[in-house]
Amino acid sequence: MLDLLLVFIFAAGWQQADANARAFMKEERLAEAEAQWKEAIARAETDKQIDPGLVDCLIGLSGLYDRRGDTAESERLYELAMRTVEGVKGADSAAYADRLPALAAMYRRHGKSWHADLLFQRVIKIRENTKGKNSSEVASACEMYGRFLLSEGRQAEADKMSEKAHTIRDLLRESGRDSAADEKPAQ
Repeated sequence: MLDLLLVFIFAAGWQQADANARAFMKEERLAEAEAQWKEAIARAETDKQIDPGLVDCLIGLSGLYDRRGDTAESERLYELAMRTVEGVKGADSAAYADRLPALAAMYRRHGKSWHADLLFQRVIKIRENTKGKNSSEVASACEMYGRFLLSEGRQAEADKMSEKAHTIRDLLRESGRDSAADEKPAQ
């Protein structure tokens, strides 16, 4: 039976192995999930499916180690995934920024709030550079950072982020722009 399952996974590619791993994770079948993610990683590498593919599988496996309490391996795998995204998409890309908040949340869970703080600031900077300083993406990033600051007991800083987000949203409403038509940064 296991041989048949492995043949199916090999033929289906990394996506099926990743889906199987996520299903096993939900069922708390961590050993099976780990095996599936390792297979998915191998398939993604073989098929040169980097992002998505290798990156998603590394992040999934990182979550598994996080759940097991192996913070060092969890962080190592997520950081590897982020270096991969950085190499493929660029450190200032939306794809890179999209993945930073989850890494920041993991660092916070691991007692590394200072590192999470830096990542939230990085998200804001990337959004400002890619979407413009007065974009809905920047407002959303400021709101996310503000929630983090509030959870850290940093009320005054959280209030500043909330105000910045509110100001941006007001400007967007006044100008009649929605998120699809946000101002692009000046070249």
